[in-house]
Amino acid sequence: MKIISGKTVFSSLVFLLIMSFVVNNFLNDDDFFRDKDKYNRSSENQDKIIGVEIRQQNKQGDKFLIIADTLEEIESKKKKVILENSITTIDQKGILTKITAGNAIITNDYNDFFFSNKVKITKKTRKFTLTTQTLTGTFKKGNYHTNDNVDIVSGNTIIEGKGLQIKKNGEYIKIKGKAKLRMLLLQKNAY
Repeated sequence: MKIISGKTVFSSLVFLLIMSFVVNNFLNDDDFFRDKDKYNRSSENQDKIIGVEIRQQNKQGDKFLIIADTLEEIESKKKKVILENSITTIDQKGILTKITAGNAIITNDYNDFFFSNKVKITKKTRKFTLTTQTLTGTFKKGNYHTNDNVDIVSGNTIIEGKGLQIKKNGEYIKIKGKAKLRMLLLQKNAY
């Protein structure tokens, strides 16, 4: 009678253990692929994309970087794009403009926009910040307006108003309502 060594018993147990993992893996993979197909079918019905980063450059050389938590495209005549928690950075020949908004709706082939839920526009090189609740306008014409309270900080000047109208990218600026102007003489910049 031959005695089986401990090494043989150990190696056969390891072999059986590995084989059980392999068999179990193949049996579970079939269920995994079926669940994955169900997920793909349900996600095709939704047009919402999570975690978006878009880089774009127009014919004038302006560069755009849009980062958002979600993006949803709605096919219609105006081609509507809805962004949540978006940060848009525009580089116009070295001048950076940063726009943050809780919600952004861009329509008419990326020409018209509606920003809402804590809108903030910042131009660091010009030491300019605009804060409001909503902002509506067109990128192409450079016309923007809001009927909500606005806070504008430019250098050492702070302007508060009940609304805002801007035409031709700032050539015409009108603060609506009773505007308050404060100039900080002791500090270099309020920004």
